Amino acid sequence: MTDDSTLAVRRRTLPQWGRLTAGNVATIALALVVLGIGWTAGPSAGFLAAVGLVAVLESALFLAVVGERGRHPVTLATWVTVARGAAVAVLAGFAVAGPPAGTGIISWVPAALFAVAAALDAIDGVLARATDSVTDLGARLDIEIDALIVLVGTIVAVVDGALPSVFLAVGAARYLFVAGRWWRTHRARPVSALPPNRFRRLLGALAMVAIWLALVPVLAETVTRAFAVAVAVPFLANFCWDWLAVSDRIEP
Repeated sequence: MTDDSTLAVRRRTLPQWGRLTAGNVATIALALVVLGIGWTAGPSAGFLAAVGLVAVLESALFLAVVGERGRHPVTLATWVTVARGAAVAVLAGFAVAGPPAGTGIISWVPAALFAVAAALDAIDGVLARATDSVTDLGARLDIEIDALIVLVGTIVAVVDGALPSVFLAVGAARYLFVAGRWWRTHRARPVSALPPNRFRRLLGALAMVAIWLALVPVLAETVTRAFAVAVAVPFLANFCWDWLAVSDRIEP
């Protein structure tokens, strides 16, 4: 790519990246203000640092996706996806600070943030189709935010002791898969398309349920950990099956 074409791409993508990042940061700031109203102790410096780190990672993700997919309209559905990212960023703070002390409404904040981020996944897709505004940009951002929700939610629940450490493999599964495909491509080894799999969506939904239950403050850890193991075993088995198919080790 020549210098002129690189500059042209930047001129097209940087303003859109800037809008997405600004919207994400504004939503995070609003969520922190609302959280501070009911949280007597308030978020710690470590909490805010974790939130800021995920916000920076999401900004880098926006830049990568916009650069890859090109300029597309930022639709209302895409803004819903950005709001999901903001909820995940605030949730990440609890990986450092732990859940708010007490048994009041504030103790439900981690579970509520995860539920909002997960539930809005259905809304942004329906909204995009209802308004005939499905875009490659929105679809790709939706996938990336889904993966981030599972990863951050898993880390928060594992740190809290509500999920077993083995569940981290579920949270990191997509990133390991992407890294594995990149490595095989880099090494000029065969890489096939991901085949259809009727269990993938169901197991993904069960993984989110397991994380949410682990974040709910009134459930016993023995219950949430047992359910998580029951979900993790078929989830990881299905993940390995997909990997064997993509790496041409088995016929799909």
